[in-house]
Amino acid sequence: MNNKVLQNYNALAQNLGLKFDAEGGAIYGKRGTYDVTIYAQNTSYPYMLTVTVSAQRQGGPLSKDICKNFKRENKPVSALVQNGSIFTMSLKNYVKQEVLLDNLNQVLNAFVNFLRTEGFQNCCQSCGCENTSTCYVAGSYMHLCPTCFAKLQNDTTMTYAQKNNRSENVIGGIVGALLGSLLGAASIIIFSQLGYVAVVSGIIMAICTLKGYELLGGKLTKKGIIISIVMMLVMTLFGDRLDWAIVIAQQAEIDLLTAFRIFPELLQEGIVEMSVYVGNLVIQYLFVVLGAVPTILSTIKNHKIQNRIYCLDGVMHNSTSESFE
Repeated sequence: MNNKVLQNYNALAQNLGLKFDAEGGAIYGKRGTYDVTIYAQNTSYPYMLTVTVSAQRQGGPLSKDICKNFKRENKPVSALVQNGSIFTMSLKNYVKQEVLLDNLNQVLNAFVNFLRTEGFQNCCQSCGCENTSTCYVAGSYMHLCPTCFAKLQNDTTMTYAQKNNRSENVIGGIVGALLGSLLGAASIIIFSQLGYVAVVSGIIMAICTLKGYELLGGKLTKKGIIISIVMMLVMTLFGDRLDWAIVIAQQAEIDLLTAFRIFPELLQEGIVEMSVYVGNLVIQYLFVVLGAVPTILSTIKNHKIQNRIYCLDGVMHNSTSESFE
């Protein structure tokens, strides 16, 4: 979430009579008897609202027609979905802050009245207990009672300790990164044979290489990320050269291994233009970087928050975040 959205959220929270979690970037608090959370799912849906209610109410879950009718009667709502005990509502974005605030107030009031009328009660999304608080759990928000939060806290701490104590198998990680990068190289060749140089090949290269290292190496560390990056660079060069060899083998009607072996000679003699080869390789590396860098940053961020758990009300608190060695 960028700084402008954070500022908007902070201002909205104050005007709505709710609170703002600057660390996770969400608006939360009580509206009536219900715990509500407003967060940005992504830039396309910057205002998502969730409420956890009793799923076993008399009459069962709401029908799609009732949800559609609520949406139709409340224009700022773009979608309303009930998944078990969790209601998720998507709100339309408005440029003017005053209009957005009025719409949020209107929707919140209408929604809590709607839930009350339909017989839903606020509850813990794990056990159904009515005494709940809004909690941040590994990058998402949950409404939990103290008992369920404590259990989740203990489970998370134990999992973190087990994973943190796991030794790193560098040799296994290198093998895993190699196998993963081969899939990335294959995606480069496939897209190239189809006539494309795509960012998605860089994303595939990064995800497969990092995941391969983590699976066979035991865990992903700074050393693992550096090894994976080197593997990506080498395998991108290999994939590009193999792509050229496929083209040469087809045009010269020779086997692929021979075409791969004589490629440097063809390049040196000018049969394959150096400028074309270098230009194509630079573009390939550029797209790999464009796809890999966000993926690597996202992986690092996910590792840092996957063990992060705390209660936004401050009553229940735990903070464990995995750091790269």
